[in-house]
Amino acid sequence: MNSRLTNTRTSNRSQLLKEAVIASFCESPEELAARLQEFSTYDWERAQFWLDASGLALYFLDRLTVLKLQHLIPKSLLARLQQNLHNNRERTAALFEEAAAISRALQQRCIPCAVLKGATLTPDSVPDSTLRSQWDLDFLIDGKNVSGALQVLQDFEYELDAVSGTTWEFRAGVSGTPDIANIYKVRPYRALELHLLPAPIHDNGGEPRNQLTRAQMRMIRGAMLSSLSPADIFLQQALHLFKHIGGEYTRVSWVLEYWRHVLARRDDNTFWREVKSLADSEPQAHIAIGAVTLLATHLFGEFAPRELTRWSMDRLSPDVRLWIETYGRRAVLAEFPGSKLYLLLRQQLSAQRRHGRTPLRRFIFPAHLPPRITHGKTGKAWLPRLMQYRTQASFVFLRLRFHLVEGLRYAVESSRWQRRLKGMTP
Repeated sequence: MNSRLTNTRTSNRSQLLKEAVIASFCESPEELAARLQEFSTYDWERAQFWLDASGLALYFLDRLTVLKLQHLIPKSLLARLQQNLHNNRERTAALFEEAAAISRALQQRCIPCAVLKGATLTPDSVPDSTLRSQWDLDFLIDGKNVSGALQVLQDFEYELDAVSGTTWEFRAGVSGTPDIANIYKVRPYRALELHLLPAPIHDNGGEPRNQLTRAQMRMIRGAMLSSLSPADIFLQQALHLFKHIGGEYTRVSWVLEYWRHVLARRDDNTFWREVKSLADSEPQAHIAIGAVTLLATHLFGEFAPRELTRWSMDRLSPDVRLWIETYGRRAVLAEFPGSKLYLLLRQQLSAQRRHGRTPLRRFIFPAHLPPRITHGKTGKAWLPRLMQYRTQASFVFLRLRFHLVEGLRYAVESSRWQRRLKGMTP
């Protein structure tokens, strides 16, 4: 009984600390100082993994530095965060250098491309790119140029690892064993995703219009890179975040970056009209933007302009709104590897589609083995190969435990969810 009570108290303190970290980005220094003084060194030690996995660690360090509140966290944690920032600066520089080199190589072959996601989120979403935890590179190309792009990536020693729809995943470098303690360091193992454009859309029989034709050249960290238009960047950011909300784990940093992006463009009505125009032609874009805006509101308070909310958040269906209000915060603040609460949201979204419900049984307890998490070449040396097998086996057992535990929790919560839905019925 005492052990159960202790675990409950520890869990509550962990939740309070997460809430304090979230509040650090929108509360005054006085309010934040009062919150942070409540936590012990033990509380912070337990939160280190979550800070890293959530992507908030370096953003939090930067915020404390700006507010001059670094003294309110343990010296050991402060030193660790500062070392991670130093490492991440080197890692970010290496990523951008590779992105610029690949971009130049594609352009030399007359292959139009655009760098996607993290590399292009500065400054609206990410004030300083060295604060962002980025693990791979993303490029957008036209599908007709894929053969040429493959040759370019081969020159950079990338090998095709997997294909999922219009996304091609590539790996390069020596074998890598996942270790969150090293996520900020330059690693010999590299990853890249190639995103292929769907069939072009034509305006009245004229030139095709798509994300690449709207792409713009930008100076990013001293290099000229092709990136999406500002409105396309925002739309793809919202769609990416919404995709992860509909999955097991969502990094809180993605919500923070979306929140900052909206604030940066808050009074730019022309921008919001451009976003709406793009969203009108993108399936589920209105739902995605509305859902992530409502989720960010629950985390950081009211922030979105009326020009955005009137056609997105205000038009959310009652069941989707109910899920975000009931489970959104809980799902986003869950410990890695997340939860299965997203399945309740998927059920509602599936029911709204014309093609009916999507079977969810395979998500509750998949019948297939989890994906490979160790990549790269090990040669014939037996020790590296043994370490790969050991790491993969540990991952399989971790995923098995996740499906068992979270599957049971989902079963319990599903009945409660159904009662909540019935309570909405007039």
